[in-house]
Amino acid sequence: MIDKSYQIQETQKEVFGRARWRCENCGMRLSHPNSNSQLAHRIKKSKANIKKYGKEIIHHPLNMKAVCGLECNAVFDLGHNEYAIEKLVSEIIREINK
Repeated sequence: MIDKSYQIQETQKEVFGRARWRCENCGMRLSHPNSNSQLAHRIKKSKANIKKYGKEIIHHPLNMKAVCGLECNAVFDLGHNEYAIEKLVSEIIREINK
């Protein structure tokens, strides 16, 4: 079994690398480790969403954006936009099934 912290680190590397170590909202340079740099979940990481979609969807790199802080994090929240959420879930499932 793969260590959970290893999986998180690999996801962080993938997402921050994809963003070229810049905030995907404002373009600010992200330094690692930076206590303000974070991964923004487009579909919120809530108990209800984990139950509905599963951890594999919620923690998938396509559900995350690299951001510099909470203000930029909020920009990527899909909230209750069911159309956008279902579209993203379909995209993630296609990626998983490749």
